[in-house]
Amino acid sequence: MFKRFIASGAIFASGFALCAVTYGGNLVPLAKEEISSPAAATVTSQTQKDAQAKVVWEYAWTRDSSDLNKLGAQGWELVGISDFVTTSGGYVSSTSYFYFKRAK
Repeated sequence: MFKRFIASGAIFASGFALCAVTYGGNLVPLAKEEISSPAAATVTSQTQKDAQAKVVWEYAWTRDSSDLNKLGAQGWELVGISDFVTTSGGYVSSTSYFYFKRAK
């Protein structure tokens, strides 16, 4: 138990030291999520522009697994699967629901 604690501490300290070397020993901007490199500023402004362009999604679902390829070809992206298991009179049945989204 104690060895795991020491190993975890050593990994943390190594990562911290690597960050300090990478960012020139000044971790305050990193802690404040401020990156002062020009490339990072370009990425940040692009991210802000992308956030302003709001995407409207449409959603679909199916229970038939044979529809998966057809929906994928139409541009739908699988985002979730729900599997419901029911028991009745000693019988077990399972129903899967597939959920999709795509940009309108």
